Amino acid sequence: MTPQTLATVRRIASETLHVPEGTLKHNTPLADAGVDSLSALEIVFAVEGHYGISIGVNEVEQIRSLSDLAASVDRLTDHEMSRYAE
Repeated sequence: MTPQTLATVRRIASETLHVPEGTLKHNTPLADAGVDSLSALEIVFAVEGHYGISIGVNEVEQIRSLSDLAASVDRLTDHEMSRYAE
């Protein structure tokens, strides 16, 4: 994952949860940070909207931290960019 993607995902998460950005650590499991499953989905939806992507259900189930979410975003945006490069 790129530092830019991680920073953007972290900003979106803090805005979605209405918490200071500094309270969200990139490798901390979301559950350990007090993020319940509904709030986690709200973060995913906000990130999808920001990037214009759709993260599959199977992939969403594997997201445990902001780093995981940022890595998913990079994979999907790289995939989309490669489709248009052909």
